[in-house]
Amino acid sequence: MKLWLLALLLLGVLLSAAMAEQHPRDRRSANHFADMEEDDDDDDDGDDEDEYAEEEVDVAQKEQQQKEIINPCTEKVCRRGELCTVDKKHRAKCICIPQCETPPPDDNRYQVCSKRNVTYQSECELDRDHCLCRRRQDGCSRPGIGKIRLDYYGPCQDLTPCSDREFKEFPGRMREWLFVVMQQMAQRAEIPDYLDLLEKARHEGNHSHAVIWKFCDLDQDPHDRFVTRRELMYTVQSLKALEHCLIPFLDQCDANADGQITLKEWGTCLGLQRDSIRDECKTIRRAAGREEK
Repeated sequence: MKLWLLALLLLGVLLSAAMAEQHPRDRRSANHFADMEEDDDDDDDGDDEDEYAEEEVDVAQKEQQQKEIINPCTEKVCRRGELCTVDKKHRAKCICIPQCETPPPDDNRYQVCSKRNVTYQSECELDRDHCLCRRRQDGCSRPGIGKIRLDYYGPCQDLTPCSDREFKEFPGRMREWLFVVMQQMAQRAEIPDYLDLLEKARHEGNHSHAVIWKFCDLDQDPHDRFVTRRELMYTVQSLKALEHCLIPFLDQCDANADGQITLKEWGTCLGLQRDSIRDECKTIRRAAGREEK
């Protein structure tokens, strides 16, 4: 009986020792999983940082793509007869116009005449030929010619010289034509001050207000009260084929042959009296909704 009790006591001691050894292992295991969870949290933080980094890279890539999308031709200035294109390196480059839109064959309204009396189907064709010849490229219609300039709108024709009688009558025809043009523009604009100017010209025998209006209209850039040959260019190109006295008339208006026409010269050659020649350009531009430059 004593031996049996002794054996039970010994077994209890052994079991207690075994349990004492097992608890630290359990605690270590629990701590281990906690450490693993903390490690997992650390790994998650790293993934978030990688995601942020990827987002930053994506934003940078998008910005770069946007830069590439911007057309470099927007800031490129090409010359007459040229257009801008983008090369393989995404650089702006000016080339001669490859092809112009072809107008209807039976419609000569688009035709223009060059200074060398050559008819082109359109102003685009003339400018394209100018570019090809200036660059000495294939397709130039006049090899060896550096410049091809527009003389007037419409097909080339034999312009008869201005006779003395026609030249004498020209100022009156010009005043009437200016009044008609101003009348049409005033009616389209529907500006009270502009219409008031028209009424003044209507009741004048020599349409002096129409004459002064046209001078101010021609004096574009800068508004310096001088009309230069360049400022007259479009008017000449538009009317030369219709009015062959225009060029001799403008030459006479430039009394001192300095290449520009003053308001006084303009009014005098159009037959206005000296007291009728008044600088009204600022008032006229204000009425038309434009400002002085």
